[in-house]
Amino acid sequence: MKRKRSDEDTGPALLTPTATRVQQASYDANGVDSPSPAADTPSKRRRGRPPGSTNKKKTVLGDIADPSSHKSPAAHSSGKILFSTPTKPGAEVSLGETNPIVRNADRSARRKSARTLIERTVAGGLSDEDELDGGDTLAQRIWIDGDVEGEELIGALDDGTETNIAAPETPSKRGPGRPKGARRKRSPTPPQDLPPHEQYFFHNRPGGVRTSNNTLNSIALLNHEEYFDSIRAYVDPHASEIEFLEELHARSFRQWYFELKEGFNLCLYGWGSKRKLVMNYVQWLHRRSMESTGKPPTIVIVNGYTPTFNTREVLNTVATSLFGQGHAQKLGSQPAEILDFICSRLSKHVVDVPLMIVIHSIDALPLRRQVTQALLARLASHESIHLLATADTPSFPLLWDSSLQEQYNFVFHDSTTFAPFSSEINVVDDVHELLGRSGRRVGGKEGVGFVLKSLPEKARDLYRILVSEQLAAMEEALVEPGETEERFGGHGGVEYRVLYQKAVEEFICSNEMNFRTLLKEFHDHQMISSKKDPLGTEILSVPFQKQELEAIVEDLVG
Repeated sequence: MKRKRSDEDTGPALLTPTATRVQQASYDANGVDSPSPAADTPSKRRRGRPPGSTNKKKTVLGDIADPSSHKSPAAHSSGKILFSTPTKPGAEVSLGETNPIVRNADRSARRKSARTLIERTVAGGLSDEDELDGGDTLAQRIWIDGDVEGEELIGALDDGTETNIAAPETPSKRGPGRPKGARRKRSPTPPQDLPPHEQYFFHNRPGGVRTSNNTLNSIALLNHEEYFDSIRAYVDPHASEIEFLEELHARSFRQWYFELKEGFNLCLYGWGSKRKLVMNYVQWLHRRSMESTGKPPTIVIVNGYTPTFNTREVLNTVATSLFGQGHAQKLGSQPAEILDFICSRLSKHVVDVPLMIVIHSIDALPLRRQVTQALLARLASHESIHLLATADTPSFPLLWDSSLQEQYNFVFHDSTTFAPFSSEINVVDDVHELLGRSGRRVGGKEGVGFVLKSLPEKARDLYRILVSEQLAAMEEALVEPGETEERFGGHGGVEYRVLYQKAVEEFICSNEMNFRTLLKEFHDHQMISSKKDPLGTEILSVPFQKQELEAIVEDLVG
């Protein structure tokens, strides 16, 4: 006999299997049962989907809201769901199915969100006053989705509570230069598959531009004493090889003599100074002439490398050597007139021994004028004149056209010696010209003393006053010994009017014309330099170092 169940009885009701399936289908989408759930003993289930079931969307964090309902399938006596989707262990916070943030939280979204946050931070980050927009909030929530703190943050955002998210600080502007403690970056390693020529250019690529504080104006000027002392102390490591080359060329002296006797002229070219070789040949000619005839030969030596070369003086010397001192008054004033006189005189009076003319550096700068080369070629074309010339530059044949080459009638000999050009190059003057400095053409304080001895006493007194005033000005400007006044913008010079007043007080000159005449002697020998300051005042100075000026004053006073 059956007993009627009361309303307070909460025990399970016995239902048929069909009612059981209907009961299970009445659950809502979140897996929560209806207000009056009932469970019974499950019957054998047919294959396939139960009738009345629908497709359910899968969620990431699970389909149940109550974490306490996660039990094994055997716990069915309490009327709960038998099966559930496994969830992440420890995930105690679940969101509804309709939340779009949780639905899109997958692994690829976390990677993109992390990249977005890094780019925002590197690009400058957010300021303290800015708020996170929707994209930044989404990136923050997705990035911290797998952490407990992130889950609490998501729950707080869903509940509407405020959460303080630390925004990256705005980086301050970096000052110029390398930061403290920063190391120099390594040079990039070239790819391994580069061809050899590309690897060469990669390893030899230009670096950064470096500017040096060393300037030509800071270099102490070179004087003749220092130069000659350095040359004497220098030992050439190739001296033996140079002597061996000169001995080889000396074996050709007889060949050179034969060519001269046949009416040819000689031109020696090649790298290195050939002055010593030519002078050895001149000595050989002198000994041969003394042995054969008992008379010394007539030889004229011309140093074409000297800056003061003068064609007129060379022709006067040739005329004096041929005809003696008595014919000097018959010579003209122009080089062409002197050459005409020499040629006409040699045509009437043939000399027994031809005149030997030796020209060192026929291609030097003072001899490169076309007029000078034409006069020398005409002189060398005479049968009573033998010419031996040396050339130091590789382009010396460009000085002569076909007509000049025919007049010279040269036989060329390669006479490479590799000897230094100690005589052909004036090192001190060339260095001063390179640095833009003037003066010192007289050879230091010894040259100044030699020139002053040839000048009148008033000129020496005027020079003494100029040097003394310049020393006083250099003392006021605190010029160190070994430095010149040029490095201090003319502070060591003396004004023209001041020097003139000093000269008048010392009774050296009575008017400005005499004063100008005395200064002209100094200018001709390049013993003083003159320039104007920004105000237009003429400044006179002596272009020597302080120690040299003191030595000059001592010599003048003594």
